[in-house]
Amino acid sequence: MGNKYGIRNKDDSFKELIKNRNDLKDAVEGLDPVYELRKKILLLRLDEGLSQEELAARAGMRQSVISRIENGESEPRIETVNKIARALNRKVKIDLV
Repeated sequence: MGNKYGIRNKDDSFKELIKNRNDLKDAVEGLDPVYELRKKILLLRLDEGLSQEELAARAGMRQSVISRIENGESEPRIETVNKIARALNRKVKIDLV
């Protein structure tokens, strides 16, 4: 249950803090690998001139899967990312630094 500000936990607190601070939001998003992956998928799709429907068809999945990934509504599994990468003639590289 949230307090009078509707904040339930520290993640919500942080989101509320940076909500109207684009300078902080950009810095934080740059540190989030899932955000970077979503952005990369979107940019590669657009560079290829593909709609979400076309990319989904190439990857053998529903358009709604691509939409949820790009919009941040779901975190893709590695096998899903691999399918999307192949559909974009790319390979997945995972690195721990």
